[in-house]
Amino acid sequence: MNEILERINQKISIVSDEISDDFLEVSKFANALFLRNFELRNFSEGRFPDIDESTLQQLLYLKDQFKYNYTLISPGFFKHEIEDFKKTEKQLNKFNQCLTLAKILGVQIVSTFTFKRVSIHSDIPKDIYEPLLRLKSLCEENSLTLLIENSPNCWADNAKNLLDITEFTGLQANWDPGNSLKSGCSNHNVLLPKLLPITKNIHLKNWEPIKGYCSILSGSYDLASEINYFLEHDYTGYFCIEHHQWNNRKASTIKNYNELKKIIYNTIDLDILPKNINLI
Repeated sequence: MNEILERINQKISIVSDEISDDFLEVSKFANALFLRNFELRNFSEGRFPDIDESTLQQLLYLKDQFKYNYTLISPGFFKHEIEDFKKTEKQLNKFNQCLTLAKILGVQIVSTFTFKRVSIHSDIPKDIYEPLLRLKSLCEENSLTLLIENSPNCWADNAKNLLDITEFTGLQANWDPGNSLKSGCSNHNVLLPKLLPITKNIHLKNWEPIKGYCSILSGSYDLASEINYFLEHDYTGYFCIEHHQWNNRKASTIKNYNELKKIIYNTIDLDILPKNINLI
């Protein structure tokens, strides 16, 4: 792998099950692209932390073998309605499993959602904050960082609501511009100066009203300019591929990877590197 490609790949991660639910298959595929940074979410047997001991041992072995970095774990908590108190308590109790596995795997970031939105016109209910702050405390007690991910079905659906909830809780963001677009926010680019300081991970997919989720450069939004903005303002997190093309995961991974690679290549400072080096 040449030096330019290595530098580019240092900025890129991928949600592992966007390639496959089988992490051994993920490993073989990602190694061909020299990808080493993975967000952990779904596996053949279930969503994190509901993984088998054999999967855990496989993750540890492959991490050691190929110098992988597990960037973030996403257990998918708090996607239910806030009124479902039993489910909330169950997930809070289950969070200890996430903490234990995070320590074993060397993961420092956990992502969560903000409870199911019951109406697009309602104000954000204050009840969502107490469980979010409990998760935050659990993470801080274990030297982990908790991020809020925006989702079309949750109270933090678009950029504005994500900013409101992070401001109230003091949490940082797992920013997803595609989800914000799907939530009807077409001008979140004006909020990028406010998103920049709180964003520690970015999920990348674009959105087109007729097609739905699509690749970084094929949607209705100029996602390349947004990526350039973060790069030019010293964003230190990952650009994480999360294409959501479940019928052609591997082909979509390659398409999005090549698009993202081109954007980063055209933006980063290459002055100290050799000229005329071809990228794969």
